[in-house]
Amino acid sequence: MPLLARHPPHRAVVTALAACFALGLSSAPGRDAAAQPDPTAAPEEGGEALLLEELARRGARIGRIDIEVQNVFDTSDPEESKRLYRWANRVHVTTRESVVENVLLFEPGDPFEPRLLAESARLLRSRDFLVEARVEPGAYHEDTNTVDIRVVVRDGWSLSPEIELGRNGGENEFGLGVEESNLLGTGKGLTVSYTTDVDRDEAYFGYSDPNVRGSRARLDVVFANTSDGDRISIAAGRPFFALDTRWSAAGLVLDDERVEPIYDLGETIDEFRHQRRAFSVEGGWSRGLRGDRALRWLAGVTYDEHEFSPAPDVPEPLLLPQDRKLVYPWVGFQLIEDDFRVMTELNDIGRTEDVPLGLNVKATLGFASESLGADRRATLLDVAASKGWEPGRGQLFLLDSALSARREFGEVRNAILSVGARYYHRNLEHHLFLASLHATGSRRLDPELQVLLGGDNGLRGYPLRYQSGEHRAVLTLEQRFFTDWYPLRLFRVGYAVFFDIGRVWGRDPRATEPAGTLADVGAGLRLTSPRSSSRQVVHIDLATPLNERNGVDSWQLTVETKRSF
Repeated sequence: MPLLARHPPHRAVVTALAACFALGLSSAPGRDAAAQPDPTAAPEEGGEALLLEELARRGARIGRIDIEVQNVFDTSDPEESKRLYRWANRVHVTTRESVVENVLLFEPGDPFEPRLLAESARLLRSRDFLVEARVEPGAYHEDTNTVDIRVVVRDGWSLSPEIELGRNGGENEFGLGVEESNLLGTGKGLTVSYTTDVDRDEAYFGYSDPNVRGSRARLDVVFANTSDGDRISIAAGRPFFALDTRWSAAGLVLDDERVEPIYDLGETIDEFRHQRRAFSVEGGWSRGLRGDRALRWLAGVTYDEHEFSPAPDVPEPLLLPQDRKLVYPWVGFQLIEDDFRVMTELNDIGRTEDVPLGLNVKATLGFASESLGADRRATLLDVAASKGWEPGRGQLFLLDSALSARREFGEVRNAILSVGARYYHRNLEHHLFLASLHATGSRRLDPELQVLLGGDNGLRGYPLRYQSGEHRAVLTLEQRFFTDWYPLRLFRVGYAVFFDIGRVWGRDPRATEPAGTLADVGAGLRLTSPRSSSRQVVHIDLATPLNERNGVDSWQLTVETKRSF
């Protein structure tokens, strides 16, 4: 089975369009009748795309837009025509059609552009409360030269009680709360929860609105009261919501107070209080999509202040970071290519996934100065890039990288370079092999940061935050198995076997000498629900270290949720 699993052509649509062209083009002067499309023939590969492009070339416009919002369960399916599923559909508030309309990139009367259908479908699928979305042409009206559009979306179960019982790297986690990602069918999100983990206890309230009052503006608000501080975050603005968007504007206010722990061998060896206050405003301009690329120019101003003080339990930290305040204007750009693939059974089970393969580069350069209120002169650089390839049938290669650095007092500080590479190969009929390499290098890190290696960042057979250094590399080889087991039509089940190997090198002055190369082997169960809007995959992994050091347990059990298989 190929890795790429595009949606099959809509046979009725293609046939209808072919018939329209057969009638409409047969009277064109100089056209050979023998060259006309056969409306009864099955479309050749790519035939639908050719017909749609021909409609666009002829100047067709969008006609009627029909929106169909399907409920969580398809009760017309005998497997789902049961009391439990009918009850769930009755109590679930389906997404309002206006919410779907606000995401679409076209309106009735707009020029017909096939690209916008595919991009609108991607934007709809990116909303957590929708588990599936199709945007496809319907009837073509030759007399008005218009194309009707059919939009079909399926809701996910958006009201989720949050009960988290997790274990990661030998530490337990607990959470209790409720999350509604589609409040009363409006597409707005609301989360109230209480969690406790190795770092802190937290009471959390979050609200998000991706289309404020039906506009393209969005709002995200977070209030959190923690056992070691508080956090307030308010972000609002109008993003580059589509490839052809011409401008953006955004603002952020952040106030975050916490106790920062420093780790070695999975234990806290130091801690200090860290308060951060940040404010930023930014904007962007673009000429839109030119060919298959969009170039965006960015600019903004950022205020970023960090204050450090001893924590109540550790009045004399081993290393207390110095306060810093950076106030700087910055400029940048983003180059993004329109190249996406629709795939399944890659990082999830039973869901459509949109994988970007096009080049995406974003870079910003800022200049802090005492005259603007900063406590130093500094130059700040941030660069991120990603690209994907399909080297062969059933194969996929994704590469991403990021670099951030700050030059001050005549030297480079807090420089962090990260590189990630993932290779997927469809094998064993419809299963998947993954090879993943992630590497991080640093130079003169700010003291509150660590480059860590352990159960929470790739080495599942060891305690979390087990080793610390300046550089890290982790290689994972994983064979993923996707099953057809679908208990109660609620959960999809998969499993994996894996091998992890990694190391840190370079010295963190507060930690022990790195132990060299560490490796583990293990197996795990994967559970996810295509019915749920949470898009979480439950990982239950059992791994054993192949290099036992410093009393590491022979087996590590990890139970956690991730956004990926």
